[in-house]
Amino acid sequence: MFFIYFLAFFAFIPILAYLLSQNTNNKGYIFGISFLVILICLFTVVGKYSFLGTIKNQKINSDILMKINVNSKISENITREFNNNISNEDKVYWLQSYINKAIEDSKFIAAESLISISEQYFQTTDEKFIFYTLYTKLRDAKFPDFAKSKLIINLNSPPECSNFFGTAEVFIMNGPKIPIASKKFTDSSEFELENIHSSIPGFDLASAYLNQETLDLKVSLNCPETASIFYSENALLIDNNQPVNSYNIKANEWFKREQ
Repeated sequence: MFFIYFLAFFAFIPILAYLLSQNTNNKGYIFGISFLVILICLFTVVGKYSFLGTIKNQKINSDILMKINVNSKISENITREFNNNISNEDKVYWLQSYINKAIEDSKFIAAESLISISEQYFQTTDEKFIFYTLYTKLRDAKFPDFAKSKLIINLNSPPECSNFFGTAEVFIMNGPKIPIASKKFTDSSEFELENIHSSIPGFDLASAYLNQETLDLKVSLNCPETASIFYSENALLIDNNQPVNSYNIKANEWFKREQ
């Protein structure tokens, strides 16, 4: 940038010499036209709407689209050019468009590469939600069977609790204290937990199954007729290779919670 300004100043020296000469006419006219020409040149090169900047952006866009087309990783050079030349407000929009295109075209290597370089640009809460949604979309496209992952719960309620309502939560054993699935139920001996019951896109049953995680199932029952609360907690050793699993809670697995 400094070099461009230096060249502009250097180009102005002959004009300045001409203006300082005693034998020249129309100095104001010459100065005005020359200054305007140099100013226009500077604006078109380094201004906000620089045509050179537009050309460079077009090349970056073309390079990324080519990588998507051949299903290849985004190179460090392209990533650096993208980071240095694309405005911050455009980066999220561009990356969202690229990732969606790569997924829709089943270019998963390119999509994974784009995902890996994208997280740093998704900063706000809304942007992070978009990022995790894109990650989930890619995962579900790669592993379509797990897009409909389920955990089917069959429960036998305690004898003194025929009418009840409750909550079921599934956690990753020794993982974050955020459930990968959570659901409320009423008077049901069987119910299903699915990916949609996750509070964070991508942090769900499918992710746990694919990563071979051990699950921690916590279920609580509220029994209005006896004013009692029961709970059950079980470690689930399930078949992580299957998108649908089930677990039976026996009547003797409930513990009464003291009021």
